[in-house]
Amino acid sequence: MRERSQELKVRYIMNNYQKIIDRIFEQQESDGHWKSLPESDKRFKIYNHYTPTFRSTLWTLILLADLELDRNDTRVIKPLFDLQNQFFDERYNIYSLQDDHLPIPCLNGNMIYLGCYFNGELSEKSKLAIDFFYKNQRFDDGEYVEAENEFCKNKSCYGKHTCYWGIVKLFKGLSFIPNEMRDYKINELLEKCINFVLIHSVCFSSRKPDKVMINKIDKLTFPNMYKGDFLEILWLLKRESVHSPKMDNALKLLKSKQLESGKWELEQKVNNLATSIGAINKPNQFITKRAQEVLEYYNE
Repeated sequence: MRERSQELKVRYIMNNYQKIIDRIFEQQESDGHWKSLPESDKRFKIYNHYTPTFRSTLWTLILLADLELDRNDTRVIKPLFDLQNQFFDERYNIYSLQDDHLPIPCLNGNMIYLGCYFNGELSEKSKLAIDFFYKNQRFDDGEYVEAENEFCKNKSCYGKHTCYWGIVKLFKGLSFIPNEMRDYKINELLEKCINFVLIHSVCFSSRKPDKVMINKIDKLTFPNMYKGDFLEILWLLKRESVHSPKMDNALKLLKSKQLESGKWELEQKVNNLATSIGAINKPNQFITKRAQEVLEYYNE
């Protein structure tokens, strides 16, 4: 009886996943994209497929990947290929929005994530982007560790404290590179991302350990676009089999949010998605699945 109940529960969850995925593909345009800008829009050349935020092609593909869409689904082949060409900047060999927030580690991390999730390997463009960030990515924690470089002009991503979400997105992209494809550059950059996360005990200030370092990083959210939450970071650390006492407070925080039912709520909603993934302040199957994976792993 217990096994039957579990089987029905799994079937219900999978059916719900599929309904959401079906609703997303119902909105796919004839050219394979979502919410494309008209060519007459002044943002078209640079921001097509990036704007409108969380509803256009880039964000919709991230949503599908976070929903664990079948990697072999052919409906994502063309839009992903078009994104790689749209955003690749041959001046620096990275993905960019031209000079807007150049060089944007979160965009590059997301593009590496999408390519590896759906294709199972690194594209040549992503390899070049990794070379760039291996050489240039900063890991500053309140002061410039090394002399400022040309990218420090972008204070949003490279202020005295390097943008934490930029590091997390790079971490996410690198984590989805198959182990057999990781060279020393990937491994070293990945290690730097992990160490930076651990300096901050996942989501806390490195100088005030009892203080959450970024507003709302402690609020459970899904999907994880350019921002995320502390659960996403724990989930990535699990993917890389990281064990550290510096994770303990974040794991305690996750356990403290578990409901009596054994589930976790959606605490912060991503607006303007292609479809709803659940109501705020209600138990959420996607967050619950991820939280269970993390706690089952670290409770072993």
